Amino acid sequence: MSKLKVFAGFIPWIVFSLFATRTGTGTVATAGFLAFVIAVLFIIRDVRRGESPKVLEVTGAIAFAVIAIAALVDPRADAFLATYGRSLATWTLAIVIFAMLPFMPFTEQYARESVPREYWHTARFRSINRRISAAWGVAIAVMAASHLLAALFISVGTDVGVPSRPIDLFFNWILPIVAIWWAVSFTIRHSKGPEEAAQTHAARRSEGRRRTA
Repeated sequence: MSKLKVFAGFIPWIVFSLFATRTGTGTVATAGFLAFVIAVLFIIRDVRRGESPKVLEVTGAIAFAVIAIAALVDPRADAFLATYGRSLATWTLAIVIFAMLPFMPFTEQYARESVPREYWHTARFRSINRRISAAWGVAIAVMAASHLLAALFISVGTDVGVPSRPIDLFFNWILPIVAIWWAVSFTIRHSKGPEEAAQTHAARRSEGRRRTA
């Protein structure tokens, strides 16, 4: 499983986080549009490579398109979305990941690119991907809750003179980064089974070819 591809799926969220909180009218719509375009470009890349569009990319494209349109249609929503947009988009992703667990754990899309087809429907392969996807769901839910806490604490703190910068740094960046790091570490530890099976399968096929040559 390509951990880099999984991480790349979060780039639209990172872009939105970087731009949505900038001051000025229309920043949320711009941030949402940029994140949407990046997600769509990833989807186009997958299709051109003959791969299926990934859940992260499709969810991101839909979520950020809705945010951008909402900000454009109702400028009064700009301030609300600048504060709570990250949390709303991230909660959406967490819900989608958990909802898909019984049917298609989202990490299966990445694992299938490095694991032979005959392993895709085995109980072990599905079980490992459910655990990994559940771990990512937990990490993303933690991120969503962290973004929400940041928005609430900053809103209250601004009224009573509490500096918002440390709160923003911890809840919007440090804690989400720790959550992603934990999910990546969990993935590395638990994805060895399918990948080792794929390597064994490839080695056996190579050995078989040499014997018949």
